[in-house]
Amino acid sequence: MKQPIVWMTVLGVILLVGIGMIYALRVPQATLKTYPADKGPNFIDVTAYSPKMQETYELFTRKCSRCHTVARPINSTFTPEEWRKYVYKMMRKPGSGLTPKTAEEIIKFLIYDSEHRKKKTQ
Repeated sequence: MKQPIVWMTVLGVILLVGIGMIYALRVPQATLKTYPADKGPNFIDVTAYSPKMQETYELFTRKCSRCHTVARPINSTFTPEEWRKYVYKMMRKPGSGLTPKTAEEIIKFLIYDSEHRKKKTQ
């Protein structure tokens, strides 16, 4: 007597999960915004940077790639104050994984990198 009830319950759950998956697949996928900076290089040659900055580059790539391509900040030309505003804006986004401490480290790296690469092109 209990066995048919168990099987009916299992089949009912499978049916409901299947219907849920069909509806989930029909929801239109959000298209990611792309910016001109996304189309540039997505890495920096940091071999000439200090060991601390090389370590911070790893932190930068790990954290920033959670929400967008690493090319976006690499190819942006912000001033130090703009970097500070941008990174703190990113920190407030859900799932960014940024804390005030890691945000400050990333800001220092971005400012250092923009100054270093600017000197290199002059």
